[in-house]
Amino acid sequence: MARYVHGLENVLARIHREMMAVRGRTYKGMFTAMKFLENEMDTVSPTVPEDTKEMRNSWFITGNPDPINPSVWGGYTDPKAPIVHELENINQGPVNWTKPGSGQKWLQIHYDRNRNEMLMIVAQHARVPGSQVVGTPAASFVNIGSRTTERNVEF
Repeated sequence: MARYVHGLENVLARIHREMMAVRGRTYKGMFTAMKFLENEMDTVSPTVPEDTKEMRNSWFITGNPDPINPSVWGGYTDPKAPIVHELENINQGPVNWTKPGSGQKWLQIHYDRNRNEMLMIVAQHARVPGSQVVGTPAASFVNIGSRTTERNVEF
């Protein structure tokens, strides 16, 4: 019995909503937080399931760098991503994931684990009221965008 659920979309909407609530947020801070989440999904279990790598390669981060009202969104263009994210194979036993360490609800688990860290990253890059100064990014996030060339962004 196949059913479509909206768990992945709900998590992505919650990420966007919470980052948008940070006062003085900047595009750079929100983008860096999303790159941090992407890095966690690639390196810490449960990782993004891979078969043909089509779903993993469909991950995107985009946004509006407007200095007054910046915003950032992330998600998957692969239509199977929401289904695989919520996959439960209760009646047929455990799912045989093709990549060791991967598993269902990878995005939700990593966001729940790293929510405060992501909001701190956004806050570190936030504009200080009455000043042109922007918070200094933590040294551990300097090379976070180096996974693939097409995903790197120069600020």
